[in-house]
Formats: sequence, C-alpha cells, structure tokens
Amino acid sequence: MSQADAPKRARVKHLLGRRQTLTRLAGLLAAGITPQLFGSRARAAGTVIEDIRSAYNHIRVVQSGATRTMYFVSDAGTQYIESRLNRDHPQSLDLDYTRTMMAGFLFQPEPKRLLMLGVGGGQMSNYLYKRFPQLEIDAVDIDPEVVRLAQQYFDVPTNDPRYRCHVNDARVFVESAAKGTTWDMIMLDCFRGVFVPYHLKTVEFYRACLARLSPEGVVVANLHNVSRMYSHDRQTLAEVFPNRYSFVSESGNQTTFVASAARTRKGVLELREGAAKAQPHFDIDLMGLAARYYLRSDWEPAAEVLRDDFKPSELEAAAKRHNKTCIRNCRYEH
Repeated sequence: MSQADAPKRARVKHLLGRRQTLTRLAGLLAAGITPQLFGSRARAAGTVIEDIRSAYNHIRVVQSGATRTMYFVSDAGTQYIESRLNRDHPQSLDLDYTRTMMAGFLFQPEPKRLLMLGVGGGQMSNYLYKRFPQLEIDAVDIDPEVVRLAQQYFDVPTNDPRYRCHVNDARVFVESAAKGTTWDMIMLDCFRGVFVPYHLKTVEFYRACLARLSPEGVVVANLHNVSRMYSHDRQTLAEVFPNRYSFVSESGNQTTFVASAARTRKGVLELREGAAKAQPHFDIDLMGLAARYYLRSDWEPAAEVLRDDFKPSELEAAAKRHNKTCIRNCRYEH
C-alpha cells in the first residue's frame, strides 16, 4: 500500500483488534463467564455503607451478608469491583485475579519488602501482611478517600510501621523514593474501573520500577487480556524487562504478568520449586497456579510501544493530567 493508504491500514488494524477482543469475550460468555472487566450496571445487592465522590473516583462500599465490596462507579453508572472482603474468611483472597497475582511468589518466595501500587480495599496487601510476619509493605494510592475507606471498612491497618499507606501518585512515589530504596516485589494494580492512567503504562514508568527492584525482585502486573490496550501493554513491558512470564486467571479474562530483575530465566521446574517453598504461607494451591503459566502469544506484536508524552521535569503536571478519568478523546483507548 502507498502512504495514502495509511488511514485504510489503520482502519483494518482497528477492526482486527476489535474482532480479537470480541472473539475473546464470546469465548468467555460461551463458557458462562461474565468478565469482571465490565462490572455490572445494576445497583449492587446489599446495603450501601458509604457512597462518595472523591477528587478521583465515585466509590461505593456495599455489605451483603458476610461480604463487603468496594466498587468504583463510572459516570455512566457502571460498577467495577475494586476489592472484596469475605468477613467469614478474612484471611483468604476472594477475587480470582488476586489469587492469580500471587504468581510473583513462585519467583520470590520470601520477600522482605513489598510495594503495592493501588490500594483499593487492601485485599492483597492485607492477605500478605498477615501471612508473612516479616514482610514490610508500602501501599500507595493517589486517592485519600480510598485509603480512608480501606482502613475504615476493609481492615487495612493504621499507624503500623510494617504496613505503611502513602497517599501519592504511584509514578511520583516510585521516582521520588530515597536513593538506594529497593523492593523485592512491586505489584501494579492501579485500576480505576477499566482505566489505568497513561503515565503508569509507559516504558519510562516500567524502567523506574525496574530500577527499584532488588537483584532477584519481580514486578507483578494485573492486565485485562480482553481490553484493546492489552497488546500495547505486552509490547511496552517487553521493551523493558528481558525475562517475562504470563499466568492466566481462573476465569481467563485476566493475565498476571511477572517480570523479573534476575539475569537468568527460570524454567517450569524452578517455578515448582518456588511454589513448594512459598506454599506454607498460602491457603491457595501454588503448584496449581504454577500450572497456569503459559508461553503462547495472545497479543498483537505490531502494537505500538507506549512512551511518555511529557518531559521528566513535567512529571507532576503530567500525572495530574493523566489521573483524570478518561473515557473519550484519550491518549489511548480502553
């Protein structure tokens, strides 16, 4: 095709991406799975404990029996599950994707320091806080109301030197950490519904995370593999991390991406060794989780790599811009 055909090529690429997304969704629906990605437009069953609008989110906390759920609500009224706590089983992970994100422990079975970017209801950080008595946790969320609700309704500790909550932008927090600060594990779960701010999806951000990992540390990212941004996410992560591993969630619509700072790649037997070592801390089957490791390419390798659209000196201003809810006229599409 000539240069004049570029719009046609872009349109074809758009339609192919849309067809791939719809194909994945059709497979999930045929299997009787409703993707969590799209939430529910109906009001949640149960009693609304609190419903507020912060500077960043519309947040709803709902109690139904022993289950307490934090939702983020879009302007259109769609509810997205942000966190869920079963008070009859407070030391278990109630959501599928959170269990899958424990794949990071196959590579780093005894972390000493954890950075959790995106607090929500604190489901994962609470779980790990209770199960790893020596683990120090830094949990970061830009929304002070999310942190307040997590502490008030979801048992996130307050004034605990081993569990430190920080109200800050995740990117700003990582880049402003004191020189020499490292973590053994960095978990990325900065969703606002289906929206992840652009400056938390770029090569420059992932490089900042890599620079803050200990020598055997890992970055663990929660990716919606049915979203139109999935291929861009995979290509961007591949640009930064030489050793990358994928684990499919139980429902199939989410991928936990583990990127290692280690120089050598681990094989399946080493993942099982890590599972056996970490298993005493968990009430989920880590060997079964290791079996959900997959090598197939489930993204478009020609997708654009995402890069900052601002200079390093403009980070704070860019973070404010990108943290606004983005539905139309975005830097990227969901």
